[in-house]
Amino acid sequence: MRFLIISVFFILLFPSCGIPTIKGLPEYNSTLTEFSNPYFSDINIDYVYKAKINAYDHVFGGMLIIKKIKNDNHRIVFTTNFGNKIFDFELLNGDLKTHYIMEKLNRNIIINTLKHDFETLTQEHNKIHRAFKKEQQYLMYQSKTKNRYNHYIILDATRELAEIIHTSKTKEKIIIKFDDIQDSIATSISIQHKKSPIKIELDFLNNN
Repeated sequence: MRFLIISVFFILLFPSCGIPTIKGLPEYNSTLTEFSNPYFSDINIDYVYKAKINAYDHVFGGMLIIKKIKNDNHRIVFTTNFGNKIFDFELLNGDLKTHYIMEKLNRNIIINTLKHDFETLTQEHNKIHRAFKKEQQYLMYQSKTKNRYNHYIILDATRELAEIIHTSKTKEKIIIKFDDIQDSIATSISIQHKKSPIKIELDFLNNN
């Protein structure tokens, strides 16, 4: 009787588990073992964006600069249009160092959320764990990242990265969308959270 109860419990539990991102998608054997995110990978480029960040009933506007310093090392600085710092972060091997953050944003929940955002945005080399086909024009590569997953949605025709969906084992957490790709630069980026009241919109500023 006890075995029957346990069996019924697992039957009821497992259909409710799993990531909705890949639910119902056909899986296939990809010849690729790694996917490289190209958008913040050039050490010679200062990626400068006009930025708008909505965070916990506060709205911040200005410029966001993302600079690759070396492999697995990015500096992320957000300033007002007058050059005053809002925050200054450094990502190195998955760890975040806070050089500065203004008082309104200096809360652990906000810092940790922004860490996940920028780590997901800039993570360059990603081992492919599973591969799926999404509709007719997209491929999806799933990569493990610690105890979570990144799902890279690729346009099959151009091999451009269109979207990253960052998930736990059961829930979608962050959705990053890339639009208007020019010379391996996403000129329009939106970062949306499923639950956290944080939204980031970025528009690339062409220095030419």
